[in-house]
Amino acid sequence: MKIWLILQTILFESASLYLLGEQDLSLLGWLGYAASHGAAAGTFTLVCWLALPRRYKQPVIGAITFIFVIAFSMPMVGMLGLATIFIVALYFPKKKQPALWERSESLELPLHPEQLEQSQFGAAALKDILLFNPSDERRLIAVNACRFLPERVAVPLLKLALTDKVDDVRLLAYAAIEKIEFGINRNIDALKNKLSEGAQASLHFQIAELYWELCYLGIAEGPLRNHYLEQAKSYLLQAEALTPSPRSELQLGRVLLELQEYDLATQYLEKARHRGLLLKQVAPYLAEAAFAQGDYDHAALLVSHLPTEPGDALNELREFWRREAY
Repeated sequence: MKIWLILQTILFESASLYLLGEQDLSLLGWLGYAASHGAAAGTFTLVCWLALPRRYKQPVIGAITFIFVIAFSMPMVGMLGLATIFIVALYFPKKKQPALWERSESLELPLHPEQLEQSQFGAAALKDILLFNPSDERRLIAVNACRFLPERVAVPLLKLALTDKVDDVRLLAYAAIEKIEFGINRNIDALKNKLSEGAQASLHFQIAELYWELCYLGIAEGPLRNHYLEQAKSYLLQAEALTPSPRSELQLGRVLLELQEYDLATQYLEKARHRGLLLKQVAPYLAEAAFAQGDYDHAALLVSHLPTEPGDALNELREFWRREAY
């Protein structure tokens, strides 16, 4: 059928060209030309539509109208152009691009710490599971996997799991947080027992660090957090009284910042700096104290001393204050 339609197209178009070549065409000649050219355009349109892939044939009226208008409005040129385009597209298609993704198997969350260390599941993946996964069992496994992460990473995820609607998920998360807190308090009691045998600056500092860790990890909140901070402050002051050191002064400055005692925090941070700590170690906390006290120019100056390591969050802060200063 296609061959017959092609022959008809050639015959009708040849006839229309023959008529067009005649001199002094009469009205009847022009009508014969239009009829012959229209018939050629019609048969050409039908051939092209039949050759098109199925997805390009829809909508039918639109596809047929487009081909017919091009073929009829540009005698000979329109047909040759469309025929060339269709032949090239149908018989010389572009090479398929390689797939940019490939399907992978659904991986299960690990249940043991040795599996977690070699797994691609990180804190972000576990957080998404806890927030969005509809399976109670999957969320329960995610909480169990959090127990094998570093405490600083695990505690925010476990606190997120405390808001879960399923009791088993909440209870497992609470038990994991309770275990972390119990371990820290047990270490505090052990160090206090050693301290009763004789006062040592190092023991005071270790106890203060453990109290600080309870706050830093986010385990303690509200009045309990303030109590732990006061305990950390007390033990750091005792350590400083026994053996002054820049490390205890820096830690004391951080604790005082959390207690919003900015003047005293600045004093101890400056002491730590003068005792040998690098400015980049102390500058973030001094800048925090200056900002809290409204001394923005000094805060911008201190932030300019922050390290410029690529990808560091403090680097973005430094660039922000640099733009603000200028």
